[in-house]
Amino acid sequence: MHETTPDPGDDTAPGEYVTVGGHRLHVLDEGSGPPLLLMAALGSNWFDLDPLVARLAASWRVIRYDRPGYGLSSPVDRRHHPTLLGEIERMVAVLDARGIDEPVVVVGHSLASLYVEAFARQHPGRTAAVVVLDGSYVLVPWRLVPLSFRVGNAHRAVGVARAVTSRVGIRRWPSLQVWKRVVPAPPEGLGEQQRRWSKRVFGQPPFLLAMLVENAAFGAMNRTLRGLRRSNPMPDVPVEVVVASSTIPGWRLFWEWKQRRYADTLSADEIVVLPGAKHFLVSERPDDVAEIIDGLGGGVRTEPTLE
Repeated sequence: MHETTPDPGDDTAPGEYVTVGGHRLHVLDEGSGPPLLLMAALGSNWFDLDPLVARLAASWRVIRYDRPGYGLSSPVDRRHHPTLLGEIERMVAVLDARGIDEPVVVVGHSLASLYVEAFARQHPGRTAAVVVLDGSYVLVPWRLVPLSFRVGNAHRAVGVARAVTSRVGIRRWPSLQVWKRVVPAPPEGLGEQQRRWSKRVFGQPPFLLAMLVENAAFGAMNRTLRGLRRSNPMPDVPVEVVVASSTIPGWRLFWEWKQRRYADTLSADEIVVLPGAKHFLVSERPDDVAEIIDGLGGGVRTEPTLE
């Protein structure tokens, strides 16, 4: 079940709220054109995607949402054990809540590449194209510690941090300055809304807990995805892999090789390498990323610099 509700805590917050499976999700639906579902990386909130969305909204109807615990979505508790199929259900429910039943372009940054790939394999009829932005590809499967134990460790770590900071009198954890060090500024500089919401959200206990819990579930989600790869082929739609190519020579060669392996797994039509880009290319290189995505729906394909 899902329903759209206003935010009772802040009437200045952008977007709306959709309740899915007991989680109150913060959803933004912007722009006009073919629908595009934009999925943020591990540890990313909606405002991290603002520079890219600003460039896409003239050509696409861009839907994004904060996963449980991130941004303005409801915090996670000890019962929340993220699963790959559970996130796919959330993606479908958000699209349904926004009245979108036509095929969508799904775009996933970093860890969210697992989500968009699984969505395409599970729901080929609802997938118009897939774009992976510097995705997470595991060459050798991890040996799994039980998910419940890993999630429990995440809660224990944040609990200890809360106790220590409370004892020394820290009421609010560092946010804006840390965020500015983690997320590269877009070409036009940080926007006012990014500064405001990063100060409120980034680095605070609910955000850190959500990030640690999602990271704890990564191995289990990757195992589920490997199963889907054996049983569910990729749909016959455009698939593009975008690679942030480091300036460090040895790492650059390894990362590009690894991303090409990922592209083979996805039966990708094209690999676009962005030389000198950092992993957070959605913020640092939004013009290039938007140009690549626009090429899916714009007829004539215009390329950024390729390697």
